[in-house]
Amino acid sequence: MNELKKLYERVRGGTFPAEFDDWDLAYNEAAAHTGALFDQRPADFDQWVLANNYGRTIAHEAAKTGELSPCFDQWALANRYGWTVAHEAASNGNLPDDFERWDLMDNEGMSVAHVAATYDHLPPDFDRWELANEAGWTVAHEAACQGALPQGFDQWGLSNDRDWTVAHEAAYHGRLPQDFDQWGFADESGWAVAHVAASEGHLPPDFEEWGIADDDGWTVAHVAASEGHLPPDFDRWELADAGGCTVADVVQYQIDALE
Repeated sequence: MNELKKLYERVRGGTFPAEFDDWDLAYNEAAAHTGALFDQRPADFDQWVLANNYGRTIAHEAAKTGELSPCFDQWALANRYGWTVAHEAASNGNLPDDFERWDLMDNEGMSVAHVAATYDHLPPDFDRWELANEAGWTVAHEAACQGALPQGFDQWGLSNDRDWTVAHEAAYHGRLPQDFDQWGFADESGWAVAHVAASEGHLPPDFEEWGIADDDGWTVAHVAASEGHLPPDFDRWELADAGGCTVADVVQYQIDALE
């Protein structure tokens, strides 16, 4: 460590030794990726696999800052959590234009594509929307959550293991396109895309499919009424669930609760 300290003093003093080649020592002391030493690496540096005690390699650090060599191809290098160099590059928008290994997964089952979607770094021509983790959460779900679905996206029916579709996720966040019309997509409990949009106040002004019901007969109108999102011109008060509770009843319950 004393030798490393002396080396840093030389780096700070502008006298970095051109012949230095002990990168393993430097990186394992958590130095090569945190200070001036790594910034002084030679142009032909190729020891990307050197890792610290957490398995994070020098390649991870270069991926974070966009300093990987153009010919770099060791995208699967991973830390102890399965987070690869590709994941790191994807999270920072530093993947090359010709990148293709979107299905590399970390230990949590999140692919490089999921990460790119999370940070809105998917390329315009991306088409691997069906890639999913163990719970069926697809890249399209993640993009819908982040508002990163492209214009013209049409794979709304992609679903996770609970039949929660991409459309459900987009409806929850108010990110369905204006011309969306597949309101009846339902999850395992019969909860439709329209129910989700109604609960969050995200139904369009011209919505008319108030009678879509879940497995208990609870309609979109019931949901909108219970959350205070019925439009001023609503007139389907007689709609009832399986137990005979009407939309008018729901509104009355809301009024009574305020008294």
